[in-house]
Amino acid sequence: MRYLCLVVLLLLMIAPIIASAQVSYEVEDESVVLEIEESGDVLLSYNLTIHVTSGTVARYVAIGMPNSRFDVMKALEMRDGEAREVEYEKVIEESYYAVKMHPTTPINAGESRTYHLEVVLKDFIYEDSMNPGNVGLEFIPSWFDARVRSLRLWIILPPGVDNSNKVRNQPDYDNLILLEDGRLALYWERHDLPPGYKFDVGVSLPKEYVRSYVKGSESESLLPAVIGLIFLGAVVFSIFFIASTVKSLIEKSVYKPPEVSVESLGVNKNLRPPEVAYLKKLEGREISYGRILATIALELSNKGLIRVKSVEPLDIEKLNNSSSQLRAYEKVFLDCLNGGTPSEDCLVNVIKSLHSRVNREISGYSRLGTIAHYEKLVNSIWKEISQAPMEKRLEILKENLPWLLTDENFERNLKKYLKEGLSPDQISRPIGGTWPLEDTWIWIPRGGTIYIPLPREPARPRDVGGRPEARPEVEAPVISIEKAADSIARSIEGFSSSIVRNMEDFSNKIARTITPERPRGSSERHTLSCACVSCACACACVSCACACAGGGVR
Repeated sequence: MRYLCLVVLLLLMIAPIIASAQVSYEVEDESVVLEIEESGDVLLSYNLTIHVTSGTVARYVAIGMPNSRFDVMKALEMRDGEAREVEYEKVIEESYYAVKMHPTTPINAGESRTYHLEVVLKDFIYEDSMNPGNVGLEFIPSWFDARVRSLRLWIILPPGVDNSNKVRNQPDYDNLILLEDGRLALYWERHDLPPGYKFDVGVSLPKEYVRSYVKGSESESLLPAVIGLIFLGAVVFSIFFIASTVKSLIEKSVYKPPEVSVESLGVNKNLRPPEVAYLKKLEGREISYGRILATIALELSNKGLIRVKSVEPLDIEKLNNSSSQLRAYEKVFLDCLNGGTPSEDCLVNVIKSLHSRVNREISGYSRLGTIAHYEKLVNSIWKEISQAPMEKRLEILKENLPWLLTDENFERNLKKYLKEGLSPDQISRPIGGTWPLEDTWIWIPRGGTIYIPLPREPARPRDVGGRPEARPEVEAPVISIEKAADSIARSIEGFSSSIVRNMEDFSNKIARTITPERPRGSSERHTLSCACVSCACACACVSCACACAGGGVR
């Protein structure tokens, strides 16, 4: 009996170590938005991407909640360019609050998966006893026992709040953003955070901008109880965790995928390629401003309004054709072409106009759902190219190139799908074709001079988005699929780097133009002291312990 007790005790001691070793991961992106409403409610959303390096996440991904007064509005999983609703559990156990989302399929080693969670928090705004007349909140975005590659936090203030010294925050924000609807958002970002890093943020604002909040006396009377519940909850959670871990070592659980229901997610299906590319950049995707401007130029070229005469050095000719279906940012781009090479200051105005257009168009729609819709479209085009006969592949590419430029991995996928399924002989075999006269820059290899033959009339009219009904076409250079892929990729890359020479300087100009300059001076740096206890945490591991609410995956 004595040996049996020793064995059980040993299992209890090593179980957490064994369990934690089963899954290894990192957080690729954690984007958190807190939106304070006039009612006093707070809309909290997480966009969380985890990458599993070893083991398998099969049962759930849990995100801890700041308090028990929350309602889940949406729980989504992003897979293969699609947003899918997932089953979830709302967990309220003593002082432990969380949402457990069930993966539609296991997340294996080497795979990444993104989850989107939206909840409404109540009783999260407290009277600020240190700043009379103010209310505030203190918030810690989810922390993890793994490295966080990118953490971004937006706190959107209620309507009517301006950038005055009555708004206090700590730490100092990284940017102050004026949203399309006139509201202000405080923005912070951190990168390459070590495991267990906690980023504590506080905001205090005049209480007349919210109708409901927890009064000071209420929060003070609740504080001892909250501390007691936290301690008791930690003990209960530890006992529960040890018991469940031992059980998992004795019984091998079998994964059962939950049923999934898919419904319309409010997707905006009326965006054009430059708008999709910019929306993806707003959501943190790696698409350069040069690529976005190249997409605009290609759209205008497709409409017969410009001709790129040279990529290096960049020389763009504005044609005399007219179009009644130009977007504002396209008109600004055309206005920048007075000297052949647009100035960066003028191009900043192009991005500013595009920014306004995208924010207006996406208002009321699901950003993630919209991006997923267009990623599915792009994937279908790549698939169509890879399955088409060799002679048709370049024709499909020609018709859909603006959409394909919205792919962050355009260069890699271009070479992959153009050659997929072809024999080495087919890949190197010379082929011909036609290309619109204004778009010959895409085909012309960089370096040297290429003779462009006289144009001929196209075999059929092209009438898309206000472009002329018929566009002169020329015979494309006779080259192989392999060389065509390389030429197109290098031309797009060359245009992108030529139109924006100094990316850092250009990005800074855009930041100063689109978002107001952050006010400086000691009067804008304040320490927030709120009579409240609030936190949130989440883990993507087998076991973790958080001060207020634990989360995890299994």
